[in-house]
Amino acid sequence: ACAGRRRQRSQPAAGWRAPGSVALSATAEKEKKPAKQTLQEDVDWSQVSTEWEVDCFSRPVMMDGKKMWELMVTDANAVYRRVAQMKPTRVNSVVVQKLLTIFIEESKVKPRVIRFYRKVMKNMLTVALNTVKDETPMMKNLKILPSRNCHMLRTWLTWREREVYPKMQGFTPVPARRSQSVQASMVQMAYEPLPERLRISRYAISAIPLGALAQMKPGQLPGSLCRIPPGFSDNTPVYGVVILTTRAQVMCSLLGTLELAAMRVNLDTNELIMDLGIDTTYLVNKVAMEDRESCVQFERAKRELGGLHFVAVHDPVTGGEPNLPIKADDMGPGPGCISGLWLCRDYAPVDK
Repeated sequence: ACAGRRRQRSQPAAGWRAPGSVALSATAEKEKKPAKQTLQEDVDWSQVSTEWEVDCFSRPVMMDGKKMWELMVTDANAVYRRVAQMKPTRVNSVVVQKLLTIFIEESKVKPRVIRFYRKVMKNMLTVALNTVKDETPMMKNLKILPSRNCHMLRTWLTWREREVYPKMQGFTPVPARRSQSVQASMVQMAYEPLPERLRISRYAISAIPLGALAQMKPGQLPGSLCRIPPGFSDNTPVYGVVILTTRAQVMCSLLGTLELAAMRVNLDTNELIMDLGIDTTYLVNKVAMEDRESCVQFERAKRELGGLHFVAVHDPVTGGEPNLPIKADDMGPGPGCISGLWLCRDYAPVDK
């Protein structure tokens, strides 16, 4: 019943072939020469999103004895993508701002929102993007969101790490991460409890068939829907957390402004945790022993799906039992309709 269209199923955009606009040289900027650049010739501008994602960091390729840096930009649909290679001595907010300005000017679709996820680059990217906003007339209303929710950019970067960098001259494989020592693994983070306005006293672990989620339309419910990783059947259960609260509408409004990134369970400490934005994490509640088994299943299923999970909000008083979608047309006004739905990716294991 769910084998129809895939509105949210993520496909490796155009095979993740290298975009036409690659390697805008930051060295040329230094020498006051026009940087060699070419625009993608096959861009379908009608499909370019106004939500963009940015990353700036070193790559496993040596350039003049030091790691090459890249500035990567993609829209949320991976239709308009740009890459600028940068020498490490030229990595600063001024150069990044100039490159971003070029990418924006050469796009027929201007960004309304720009996200970035890398914590260590937060200051530089914030300065660069604010300068773009202040100095570019068409960008006065640009919304800058430090957020873990850079799903398309992360997918693109993973593809480049596998298919592009190993073929470049100067490629140096990244050494495998060492396993944590016993002493280090015993150190546990102490998270602040949720602010009172976000207080969650009741929740439940449940599952929704992936096929139903894949066919849901953006805007069908308050919340947001990330791209679904390819390669899983429609019958695959996607586990998630159903927040039960009489303040469902208020909760949806708050989560909508706070960049809900993920919910996860620390099975070592039996804590339910909520990730917001780029670096905010709150303790939701201690997991009761009778709920531990369902939380273990939640975490296991999430790992098998590359971190994919959902967060739903429901008012048990006015809505009765929550009516989670089993088919694409299950969500709409009616008895038990949930108030909001977020389809999320938990990147905590790879961001450590």
